[in-house]
Amino acid sequence: MSFKCNLKRLAIVIAISTSSLALNGCITALVGAGTAGAGAIIGSDSRTVDIQVDDQRIENQVSRILTNDRMKSDSKRFRVDCISVNGNVLLVGQTRDTEYLNWALGYIKKVKNVRRIYNCVENKDPISAKTITHDAYITSKVKAALLFGSQISSGRFKVYTEDGVVYLLGYVTRDEAQRAINQTRKLDGIKKIHPIFDYMDASGTPNSSDGVTVTSGSSSVAATNASSSLVEDSSSSALESSGNVDNGGAYLEDDSNLLAPSSPAQGL
Repeated sequence: MSFKCNLKRLAIVIAISTSSLALNGCITALVGAGTAGAGAIIGSDSRTVDIQVDDQRIENQVSRILTNDRMKSDSKRFRVDCISVNGNVLLVGQTRDTEYLNWALGYIKKVKNVRRIYNCVENKDPISAKTITHDAYITSKVKAALLFGSQISSGRFKVYTEDGVVYLLGYVTRDEAQRAINQTRKLDGIKKIHPIFDYMDASGTPNSSDGVTVTSGSSSVAATNASSSLVEDSSSSALESSGNVDNGGAYLEDDSNLLAPSSPAQGL
């Protein structure tokens, strides 16, 4: 790959990472020979430049799929967002049009570099503008908590809040993941914490899966066999009995049964 092409890719990542970099306050030195090669890292994000560009492309393509039919994807009846980190695609939102969502899933699982799809869309009417505003406030609080948390590289995490549920995504160490969860659980107004992490091992290779998988709630099925339905709201009773409840009702949704055993991730 030419130096000119590398610089172009670097410019794309800087553009799409502006908001997170602003929160961190500075841009860390680029890592790797040639500075803008596949091994380069922006800020404290543990993904390579190429992976960050791939994630942005995934989000753009998924967004186009979700809005393919303007009538069915009208925000008054279909509100679904996409977040991609390291090829892990999170779908969140609300709709009662299960047929259209399942149609979209059929195409999303074919998008290049998508490794796993977490379908957390709820079967109900879209939330109000007031709730959306409150979710944005929660996200800002979580980002601030991670920024000032001890031994946490906040740039490695992507935070998204939907209807009071906080989703933490990233490529991190297990210790750092637990620290981030603990920081988040100290905050008020959160119903649930749902971590979706790739964990670094000694070689720097994240836990990943071979092929695309669609997951709903705590169960996992192969995408080729999935007619993925909307996720049902989990009961908190089992988690409550295990002592995972915090701040007046929020509980942790563990991802240990969602992530596959360690194997090389594409592009890393």
